[in-house]
Amino acid sequence: MRLEDGHREYQDTGAALDEHTVAPDPFTQCAEWVSAAQRAMPEAFNVMTLATVGAEGAPDARTVLLKSLDQNGLVFFTDYRSAKAQQLATNPMACLLFFWGALERQIRVTGPVERIPAEDSASYFASRPRGSQLGAWASHQSAVLPGGRP
Repeated sequence: MRLEDGHREYQDTGAALDEHTVAPDPFTQCAEWVSAAQRAMPEAFNVMTLATVGAEGAPDARTVLLKSLDQNGLVFFTDYRSAKAQQLATNPMACLLFFWGALERQIRVTGPVERIPAEDSASYFASRPRGSQLGAWASHQSAVLPGGRP
C-alpha cells in the first residue's frame, strides 16, 4: 500500500471560504455547516474528535458525538468516570475537530470545557434506548479489562 498515493484533488464546490461568505458569529456558522453536513452525510454529521491532555501532559484524542449546539457552546456526553472526563476535570480545556471530507470542510474549536447541569445529563440519559442505558451502567469507559494491557 502506498499512502502517498491517497491524495486527491479537491473539487471547486462553489463554497469558497472567505470573510464575505461566512457568518460573522462563529456559532451561527458552525450551526450552518453542521446542518449542511447533516443533509450530506446524515449517518456521521455529528461525529467529532475530542482532544484533551492527560496527567503527564500528553495529548489524548477520541471520537465523540455532538448532541447540541447553541450560543452557549457545543455539548457532548460522557461517563464521568471515563478518562476524558477525568482529564477535563483536571484540565478543563479541549479541542474539538469536525471533518467532513465529502463537503471539503472542517471546523476546529478550542477552549474551556464545563459540565452542563446534572438535570440536563439525567434528561439525556433517560432519552437513550434502554440497551444503551444498560451498556452505560455496566461498562466503565477507558477501564482496562482484566488480563488486558493498558
